Amino acid sequence: MSGRFVRKPFRLTPGMVAGSFLVALCLCLVSGAGLWGFSASSAIPSEPPVAALTILPAPTSTPSPTPTPALAATPSPAAPGQGIAIGAYVQISGTGGQGLRLRAAPGLDAALLFLGYDAEVYQVRDGPRQADGYTWWYLVAPYDEGRAGWAAADFLSVLSTPQP
Repeated sequence: MSGRFVRKPFRLTPGMVAGSFLVALCLCLVSGAGLWGFSASSAIPSEPPVAALTILPAPTSTPSPTPTPALAATPSPAAPGQGIAIGAYVQISGTGGQGLRLRAAPGLDAALLFLGYDAEVYQVRDGPRQADGYTWWYLVAPYDEGRAGWAAADFLSVLSTPQP
């Protein structure tokens, strides 16, 4: 039987029992001392706490300018596929909720990477390329450089450049 592991039976010795008992006793003493200290420190104070009072002066009657209404500038998409250029921001639209297939290369036979959904915004980084009757643009999500692929221009609308 050389080279093989042989399991010996476990035996509880009197020293192991005594050591375990001592450890348990120490834990009980420590936790009891902690509880005693906690209850002693949580005694009710004999005097009520004093509140600090700060007096603020009243505001003066300085006239404030009247606000003028400002028109909110919201990006409005152009007609699908029109005005797309490298560096522009585009929004997916017109998929009827089916999503736009972003591919590894321009063309319908290229591998599908992921679906982009209506109202998602991307930045155009490359293109245009013509394939399978479509104009293709390489899009990258501004929030995730890894979310990128080629998309057909028929489902893209140009947005005005977002302001920080």
